Amino acid sequence: MRIATSTNIISYNRGGNRIPMVEFIPFLATSGFTVLDLNFCEMMNPWSELIGPGWWAYVRKLAELKGKYALVYNQSHAPYTHDRFIMDSAAGDELDRQIERTIHIAGELGIPWVVLHAATDFSAGGEICSLQRNLDWIGPFVETATGVGTGIALENLDFGKTGRAEFTSSISDLVHLVDAFDRPNVAACYDFGHAHLTGAYHKENLQALGDRLACLHVADNHGLYDEHLLPFYGTVPWELCMEMLADIGYQGDLTYEVMFFTQYLPEGLKGSFLRHAQDVGNYLVKLFDSANGG
Repeated sequence: MRIATSTNIISYNRGGNRIPMVEFIPFLATSGFTVLDLNFCEMMNPWSELIGPGWWAYVRKLAELKGKYALVYNQSHAPYTHDRFIMDSAAGDELDRQIERTIHIAGELGIPWVVLHAATDFSAGGEICSLQRNLDWIGPFVETATGVGTGIALENLDFGKTGRAEFTSSISDLVHLVDAFDRPNVAACYDFGHAHLTGAYHKENLQALGDRLACLHVADNHGLYDEHLLPFYGTVPWELCMEMLADIGYQGDLTYEVMFFTQYLPEGLKGSFLRHAQDVGNYLVKLFDSANGG
């Protein structure tokens, strides 16, 4: 199991703005993080070069950094919203364009998985309606992914900004959605933080996902808010979780998504934080290996 991180790990800073990933990927690499989840949610920022006319040059820079620092881009995250099915047509079309662009970039950079949030049909209610609407909405993205040689990993969600359970906040929703596609390049991404907010049934959730699980979002919280903390700074039972990952035969990486943990940290302390994050990751990997009989 490799220790990886989303590129958003140090993208937030004390001034409230966010730094483009190409500016700090070298720092991540020289700090020991050479397996990276490219966070294309960066497109959601109005200043992002990824939505401007120079987006392809930005992609080429990512490719150059990959070669220069011998990086592995293990997964990526597409832009998202909590209300796709009630967005006006212009906003919805723009989000879809950004997701399509993310998938094409993943294909160009050899990224095997694009993590995608499903949407919820709150107007009709019930799992069946949301399931069908997601099959219709996500289906074209799956076809694009197939064409460029990448996959779609669908993520379990929580209550989001609506305060209502979103589709895939129940792991059974996620299992049904992945199975309904019945494609080798459609899988699941398990977000420990989201799952901790929706009952903390990590053992049951991971058992239900089984070999559908392709990638992870590793973050902690205290069961109240999606804090995106480093493991062991909240109440997620990591010993149990690593045991269950081993039990289901998980073959992927341990990928951090802990961007809020460092948002108020001075720049001069981010290097020591990254070293600490490596130490925590190594501890988790030891738990996983021990559960595997290693």
